[in-house]
Amino acid sequence: MSAQLSPLDQIRAAEADVTRKIAKARKDREHILAKTQAQADEMMIEAQDSGRREGQLQYRQILSVAEEEAKTILAEAKQRAQELQHHGSRYVDTTVRHVVNIVCGMEEAEK
Repeated sequence: MSAQLSPLDQIRAAEADVTRKIAKARKDREHILAKTQAQADEMMIEAQDSGRREGQLQYRQILSVAEEEAKTILAEAKQRAQELQHHGSRYVDTTVRHVVNIVCGMEEAEK
C-alpha cells in the first residue's frame, strides 16, 4: 500500500500513526495517573485508620495503667487513714483526761 502512496502521503500517514500513538500514550498516562491517585488516596485512608486505631489502643493502655496506679494510691491512702485513725483513737482518751484534769485543776486553783 505504501508503494502506491506518494512520499507526501506516506509522511502524512506516518504522522497520523504517530499522532494516534501519542494520543493513546496520553490516554494511557491519564488512566495510570488516575489509578495511581486512587491508590494513593486509598493508602492515605488506610494509614489514617491504622493510626487512629493504634492511637486509641495506646490511649486505652495508658488509661488502664493510670487507673491501676490510681487504685493503688487510693488503697494506700485508705490504709494510711485507717492507721492514723487507729493511732489517734489511742490518744483521744488520754488527751481528754489530760484536758479534764487541766480544766478541773484550773477550777480548783481558782477556788
